[in-house]
Amino acid sequence: MFRIAVVTLFILTQSGVSFSQSGDAKNDRQAAQHSDTTIHKKFVTTAPRLGGVTVTNTFIPVKADGNTFSIQMPTVDISIPVYKNFRTKHPILFKAGVRYQGLILSDEQKIGSNAFHSISIPLLFSYSLSRATNFAVITSTSFNSDYKREMKAEDILYTVGFRVGIHQNRKFKYGVTLAYTKGYSGTFLLPIPDIDWTINQHLILTAILPVRATLKYKLSEVHSLGVTAWLAGNNMYRLNEAEKEQYIHLQQTNAGIIYDARLGQRWKFSLTAGYTLMQKLQTFDMDQKISFNRFADLNHRNANISYQEKSFVVQTGISYQF
Repeated sequence: MFRIAVVTLFILTQSGVSFSQSGDAKNDRQAAQHSDTTIHKKFVTTAPRLGGVTVTNTFIPVKADGNTFSIQMPTVDISIPVYKNFRTKHPILFKAGVRYQGLILSDEQKIGSNAFHSISIPLLFSYSLSRATNFAVITSTSFNSDYKREMKAEDILYTVGFRVGIHQNRKFKYGVTLAYTKGYSGTFLLPIPDIDWTINQHLILTAILPVRATLKYKLSEVHSLGVTAWLAGNNMYRLNEAEKEQYIHLQQTNAGIIYDARLGQRWKFSLTAGYTLMQKLQTFDMDQKISFNRFADLNHRNANISYQEKSFVVQTGISYQF
């Protein structure tokens, strides 16, 4: 549902775009918003790292009906700067990427298919209006299925977003994205604010609301520890192992502890351990869609199979910037 990928920045998707709220996205915004200042310097000693590769895996054990099965969500994000021009009054950046996300079920007996895959193509175009303001267009097109049958036109899911970013000072940046997204459950128009706030030399708050919010305490130049809360609502895939056309939908609200370690100048490792405050793994007939922006109706769909048990969640990730 929240498919900005992820630019998140959500995308924007997080995330939705993936130009996530990780280090490479932060550098992108700094480069786009401050390059008109930097170019006037006689010497530039370092260049912003605008590309990157991030690999994560999420593991969730689920106890239901006297049995235990596991959910894994491996993700690979690759983002590459295709064009950049920071030597003008209005710097321009164009990035393209590829995102893979899987949903792997082990020892689950009811659903049929146990491996679902999503291939997304996120794009980002950023234009700096001034030192303090920039404008971005974000798109993401994906194919989500168990890939056991030929893909259909309705398997093309997409997000289009328009973001305005404001840089108040080096320590506080914020923006808002208006995102239109189409999924198996329906279509939505979402305002998505984001914040990047260095509160002091130790505390940093980053948020893409309502997708994720993280407060970190910098223990040293290498290590940081914090608390985080996040939603996972866009995990939808066509389910072909069924008599009728169906889709599977995983929704989560999570909270936990996050640890980050910088491994040199380019590598970063992260570990998150938490609990699913809300978790729904459900299958629906393809006609179970809601009307435009009727979010409350998501809970009124008629599920064929439904797991709603809470559980622990562990997420590991490693990223490389270039």
